[in-house]
Amino acid sequence: MNKHLHSLCLTGLLLVLPVFPATIARAQLPETSETKAQQTNFLKDELYFGLTKPGGEIVSESEWQEFVKAVITPRFREGLTVLDGSGQFLNSSGILIREKSKIVILIYQENSEKNRAVQEIIETYKRRFQQESVLRTTSQVKVSF
Repeated sequence: MNKHLHSLCLTGLLLVLPVFPATIARAQLPETSETKAQQTNFLKDELYFGLTKPGGEIVSESEWQEFVKAVITPRFREGLTVLDGSGQFLNSSGILIREKSKIVILIYQENSEKNRAVQEIIETYKRRFQQESVLRTTSQVKVSF
């Protein structure tokens, strides 16, 4: 009886196993127009805005929103992303500063007008909120829509 049960199990496995490889092969996604999307080279700027003013006062959410509306959006109407952050840095006096921040991500085609717009955003923020600096990182990226 035990020998027959073993043979029956083995036969069942032989009948089932060939089905799995075919199923796995069919599980691959077909190539679509989305996977063939055209990629374009753009620049990506990340701007890090500290929210602590000299004396310890904080840039309020309403002040920040007004800054985005009046200063950043008119220069980058095609889009931007704002993230909340928390970071630290050494100021010019060598003191470690920890503060909340806003990170703005801008992705755009490279041109002198957009570069000038980013510089204007940084300078306006520094003046308006008495900031020592705004960190800017720039990288080349490939994008597709």
